[in-house]
Amino acid sequence: MRKNGVWLALLALLLLWPATVVWADDPDRSTGGYEWSFDEGKTYFNEDVTVRSGEVVEGQLGVFNGNLFLEEGSVVNGEVFVFNGNVQAAGRVNGDLAVIRGDLVVAQTGWVSGELFGMGGTRDISGHVDGNLSGLFGKTVLRGTAVIGGDVLGGPGDLVLDPGVQIGGQVERIPIPSLPFSDEGIDLPEITLPEVPEVPALPAVPAVPALPRDHLDTIGERIGGFVGRVFASLVMSLVLLAVGALIAAIWPRPTQRVAGCIADLPLRSLGLGLLTFLIAAALEVLAIILFAVLAVVAATLMATVILIPVGLLLILLGVLLLAVVPLALAVGMVLGWVALAELVGQKLLAAFKAQRVTPLAAVVVGLLATVWLPALLWLIEPCCLAWPVVILLTSLGLGAVILTRFGTRHCLPTKPSASPTAEGTPAAGPLPALSADAMDQEVGQPDGPPATG
Repeated sequence: MRKNGVWLALLALLLLWPATVVWADDPDRSTGGYEWSFDEGKTYFNEDVTVRSGEVVEGQLGVFNGNLFLEEGSVVNGEVFVFNGNVQAAGRVNGDLAVIRGDLVVAQTGWVSGELFGMGGTRDISGHVDGNLSGLFGKTVLRGTAVIGGDVLGGPGDLVLDPGVQIGGQVERIPIPSLPFSDEGIDLPEITLPEVPEVPALPAVPAVPALPRDHLDTIGERIGGFVGRVFASLVMSLVLLAVGALIAAIWPRPTQRVAGCIADLPLRSLGLGLLTFLIAAALEVLAIILFAVLAVVAATLMATVILIPVGLLLILLGVLLLAVVPLALAVGMVLGWVALAELVGQKLLAAFKAQRVTPLAAVVVGLLATVWLPALLWLIEPCCLAWPVVILLTSLGLGAVILTRFGTRHCLPTKPSASPTAEGTPAAGPLPALSADAMDQEVGQPDGPPATG
C-alpha cells in the first residue's frame, strides 16, 4: 500500500506532460473550458466530462476543476485522474483511478481494474476494485456489494465497512494522532497585560536649508567628473578607430562608394541624414507604443498557464521591434562616419603629397582628424555641445549610406558604355572631342573616306 503515493505521482506527471492545446468542441463535454491533448490521452480543464454508454476512451483521462461521469457500459482504457471535482463511475476503468478534493461514487456496475486512491471528500464504493483501495482525509464507505481485490487503507477519517463487503487483502486504519492533553483541555492562567503609557508627540523637525550649489560641486567632484569624461572620450575614440579600421579592411568597396557619394552630393546627403534621424525617432516612438500593447496582451495570455509560451514570444517580439531601429541607425552612422573619414583622409594625404595611399591609411587619418572635435566638446559639455556635432557629422555620412543602399550601389548613375551593333560595328553615337593638335592635323583633310578608282 505504500506504493500508492508513487503511482499517484507518476499518474499526475503523465497527465500533466506538456502537450498541444486545442479548444474543446464536443457538445457533451464543452462547458467553457479547454482540452489538453497528448499522445497517451487527454486532460480537460474547467469543464464537466461525460463518457456515454458504449463509448470507449483510449489512453489516460484527466479532469481538473470539473466533474467526471462514467455511464454504465462506458470504458476507459487508461489511468483516470480527477482533481477538484466529483466522480460518478458506473462504467469500467481499465487502469488506476485517483480522485483528489472531490466525492467519488462507484456504482454496483462500476469496475476499476487497477488501484483506487481518494484524498478529501467522501468515497462510496459499491462496485469492483481489483487492486488496493486507499482513502485519506475524508469518509470511505464500502457497501455490501463492493469487492476489493487488494488491501484497504482508511484514514485519517471514517472507514465504514457494510456487512457483505469482500476484501481480498488486509484492512488498515490510520488513526487520528492523540493530542498531548486531555479532552477537557488545559487550564491556562489568566494573563493581564500592563497598560502601555501614551507616547508623547514628537517635536516638529525644523526644515533643513538647502545647501548652495558651490558647496555641492566641490573641486574634487569637478576633477573627478572631468577625469571620467576624459576616460570615456578616449575609450570611445579608440573603439571608433578600431571599428573604422575593421570596416575599411573588410568592406573597402562599400566604404569607397559611400565616400564618393559624400563628395558628389554633400548637401543632399546631409539633408537626407537629418531626415533619417527624424524618421528613426518617429519609428522608435511607434515601436514603444506597439511594445506596450504587446506587453499588455502577453500579460493577459500569461494569466493562463497554458498560454505562457505565447506571452513570452510576444514579449520577445516586442523587444526585437524596439531594437531594430536603433541597430540599423547605429550601423548606418558608423559606416557613414568611416566613409567620411576616408574622404577626409584622402584629401589630407593628397595635400601632404603622400604616395600610395591605401583606404585603410586614409580611414585612420580621417578618423583622427574628425574625432578630436567631438572628443574635445565631450570634455566641455557632453549633451549640449558634443551630441549636436556628432549628429551633424554622422548625418553627412548617413545620408550617403541611404543613397548608396549601405554601399551596395553608386549614388549617381554611371554612363552607359557603347554596345556593338548586329553587324559587329560600334553603335552610332557622338564622337569623342579631339585635342587641339589633332584638330590642326585634320585641317584640310576630307570628312569622308577617299574615293576609290
